Amino acid sequence: MKVFTFRLETLLHLREIARDKALASYAKAINQRQEMEKALHDHSLYLEDLQLQISLKRKDSFVGFSEEAFDLSVKTAKERIIDAHKDLQESLHSENAKKKIYLKTDTECKSLLKLKEKQLHEHLCKESLREERELDDIIGGRFVFNNISN
Repeated sequence: MKVFTFRLETLLHLREIARDKALASYAKAINQRQEMEKALHDHSLYLEDLQLQISLKRKDSFVGFSEEAFDLSVKTAKERIIDAHKDLQESLHSENAKKKIYLKTDTECKSLLKLKEKQLHEHLCKESLREERELDDIIGGRFVFNNISN
């Protein structure tokens, strides 16, 4: 039986490498998005904590200069939340783009794998048929030889 060789093996290998790189890039994008979500959550918790501190201070006495400092802190916290939200949206967009790239490279790789499997199956069928013909020829030749000998 002849050995099966897939002529596009190098291309398949390159596509597998590209798929693995795209998967790693997609995984990094997911990780970045999760970090951005955590940062946004942390900033939101900080703002809530700050507002709680302000409400507690207002129950007691609230000095004017400390109120100004708290207002500035609240403003800064809100700006950080807005920035974190923008960063999260950018990371979501990046994640979706990298997901599309990964899916495209995965599809390309799978199509070549299916082609390889199909060609392997065809090769095995051809070789099996060729071997059956050779066996038939050997059996037929032996039958003729035995009939001539007798």
